[in-house]
Amino acid sequence: MDRITSIEIFVRAVELGSFAAVAEERDISAQMVGKHIHGLETSLGVKLLAKSTRFQALTTAGEQFHLRCINILSELKAAQEDIYLDLNEPMGKLKIYCGVNLGISLLSPLLGKFIQQYPQLEIDLTLDNNPPDIYRDGYDLIFHDRIEGYEFLVGHQICSYDMVACATPEYLQQHGIPLEPKALEHHQCLRHTTAYHAHRWCFKNAAGDYFSPRISSRFTINSGQAMLAAAMEGTGITIQPYFQVQAALDSGELVQVLTDYQLPKIELFMLYKPSLRQTSRLTLLNDFLQRELNNQLNIKY
Repeated sequence: MDRITSIEIFVRAVELGSFAAVAEERDISAQMVGKHIHGLETSLGVKLLAKSTRFQALTTAGEQFHLRCINILSELKAAQEDIYLDLNEPMGKLKIYCGVNLGISLLSPLLGKFIQQYPQLEIDLTLDNNPPDIYRDGYDLIFHDRIEGYEFLVGHQICSYDMVACATPEYLQQHGIPLEPKALEHHQCLRHTTAYHAHRWCFKNAAGDYFSPRISSRFTINSGQAMLAAAMEGTGITIQPYFQVQAALDSGELVQVLTDYQLPKIELFMLYKPSLRQTSRLTLLNDFLQRELNNQLNIKY
């Protein structure tokens, strides 16, 4: 059997947790998956997986071999893609995960622009607010506002962007304009279901003092865009990325409040599998996003 194929199957069996999952992914039988792994074990003279009817686990030798295999596949992919990088022509597929709001507002248009430049590249973009399982779902790359919990991935901060609190003129005329963060306790503040500390918004004044009023809301939403749509109907005060509401602020449809205070910037990280390191797909996408985001209004590195 082809040794590289066997190594790929072994690595996926570890990542997916079963022969059946690998068999379905590769459209082969579970018995064939077993033959590939048994062939590796025979050639190495050690057991790689301790299997029973109820669980599958790496042996000590299997753990060491698995780490080496990841490096082998990473180097092989990088070596293959170096050719395409020299030709400035990335090939293959990138399966990408991103949150719904950021994906619709910012990332999807940029990826659409990027893929037009490289006709041999394919992008599969999933927008979801639920935490991704990069190995189970087969993601190559995720965009997230934190790196905690993803220490097994390689990544870096790709940009940060400003957040603003705003509402419609009609809402503010009816309920009053908050002049300090504590005043928000008496307003309807639209909350994001998945945001950290969603019941508290943190503001900082020019002196560096922090204020975290306890907000209340009868409307909690798991989508930033849906929250913005509700705010545009005069439902309450919302916190939004500045780049998403700039047009509405300029037209007067929304009014920024608490302008003497700052909200924490949101950091955006690009996280990817070690096997993608230095590949043409990742290198060119990273350079493209750095350039494009740098040109976006009020998005700074």
